Amino acid sequence: MFNSPLLDIAIGLVFIFLLYSLLVTSINEAIATMFGLRAKMLKSAIVVGMLSDTSKDGRWISLFKGIRSFFQGLVHWEKKPLNYVPKIGEKFFDHPLIKNYGSSRLFPLPSYIPATNFSTVLIDVLKQEFDAKVDDISKYKRSMPSLNDSLENLRLNLQNASDAIKIKELLEYYGQHYMNNNAAPPSAIIDKETWQIMQMHLRNSIYDIRQFEAKIEGWYDDSMSRVSGWYKRQTQLILFLIGFLVAIVFNVDTIEIAGKLSTDKDARDKLVQMASQAAENYKDDPRVKKIVTNNGTEILDTTRTGIEINKAVFKEYQAKVESVKTQLNGDVGKTKEILATGWNDYGGKKNFPGKIGFVLCETFSSGRKILGFLILAFAVSLGSPFWFDLLNKLVKLRGSGKKEDDRSDTTASKSNSAQSPVQVVVNSKSSGEEAVG
Repeated sequence: MFNSPLLDIAIGLVFIFLLYSLLVTSINEAIATMFGLRAKMLKSAIVVGMLSDTSKDGRWISLFKGIRSFFQGLVHWEKKPLNYVPKIGEKFFDHPLIKNYGSSRLFPLPSYIPATNFSTVLIDVLKQEFDAKVDDISKYKRSMPSLNDSLENLRLNLQNASDAIKIKELLEYYGQHYMNNNAAPPSAIIDKETWQIMQMHLRNSIYDIRQFEAKIEGWYDDSMSRVSGWYKRQTQLILFLIGFLVAIVFNVDTIEIAGKLSTDKDARDKLVQMASQAAENYKDDPRVKKIVTNNGTEILDTTRTGIEINKAVFKEYQAKVESVKTQLNGDVGKTKEILATGWNDYGGKKNFPGKIGFVLCETFSSGRKILGFLILAFAVSLGSPFWFDLLNKLVKLRGSGKKEDDRSDTTASKSNSAQSPVQVVVNSKSSGEEAVG
C-alpha cells in the first residue's frame, strides 16, 4: 500500500516543486538584493504606513500610487513640485544616523532599523521641527489670553525648555491648526493622523521623554509586525511571476510531467531516488527553513544589524547568482534529463524544431499547457519550506512502507519454512517404508 505508484508519483511531483521553489527563491533573493526590495518595503512602511495620512485615498488610488512608487524606487526617480515641503518620513530618512545605515550610493537605504534608533531619530526630527517653528509657536502662545509675557520671553522660555515640553508645544501648535482651522499649519511636515498618534503617545507617557521613547518604540514594533505580512505577500506575488516565467523558459508542464511519471517506471524510480537523497541533502539549506520571532510571526531579517546586512549586500547578491547557476547544473539539470523537459531536448523537437516563436504560439494556444505552467507557478509561490516538509513526510511514509513489506516477506518465508513438512526417505530393503519427519 505504501509503495504504490501513486505515492511515487506524488513524491516525484513534490520533488519537482521543491527543486523549482529553491531555484525561484534564489532568483527572487538575487532580485530583492539587487533592487533593495527589503529596504524599499521598510521605507514605504515608515514613510507611508506610519508617518503619513493615506486615509483620503481609495483602494485603487492607493494601489496605483504603490505601483508607481515601486517603479520610481527602482530607477531612483521621483518628480517633485518646486515648492515641495518634505514630510516627516522623508526628513527621517534624510537624518545622518539613518543615512549611515546605507552601504553605498547604489544601496542607500537600510534593510533594518532598530526600534531604539527609530525613536531617537524621530524625536530628533521633532526637535528640529520645533526649532524651525519656534517663532510661530511663540506667536501662537502670545495670542492666548492667559499669557502676558512678551514675545521674546516666550521664545527664550521655549528654547530653554526640556525635550518633552518642546515636543508638547510643537504638537499643540499643530493641534491648534488641525482642530480650530481644520487645516495644516504653513510648511507642515506632520499629517493629521500622524499628529493624533504622537499626541496620544505623548499624553500616555505623562510628558516623560523616556516613556515617550518607549511608546514610540512599541508603535514601531507593532508596525513592523504588519510589514512582515506585507513583504510576505509581495514575495509570494514575485515568486508566482518568476515561477510562471521559469515554467515557460524550461517547459516545466506539471500535467505532462505527471503523465510521464504515471507511465514511465524508470523515470519514476530515478526521481524517487533523487527525492530521498534531497530530503537529506537540503535539510541544512536556509531556503527551506522559516525565520520566526518569539510570537510565531515571520520577519524580514533581524538576525543581524542593518550595517552588517548592508556591508554584505554585494556578497549576498553574488552568492544568490552562484546558487542559481549551481542548481541549474545540479538537480534541476538531472530532472530535465530524466523527464526530457525543456524546449531544446523535448518541446522543441516534438513540436517546432528551432522555431521559438512557433513554440511560444503553441504554448499560449494550448490551455492545458498554460494550466501546467500555472500549477508550477502556484506551487513555487507556497515556498520551499512547505514542499520540503511535505517531501520529508512522503519519503518517511514510503520508507515505513518498505520496512513493513520487508518484515512481512521475511516473516512469511520463515513461517513457510517452519510449516513445510520435510520428507526423509529411508531406503530399507526389508520394509520399504517411508518415514515422514
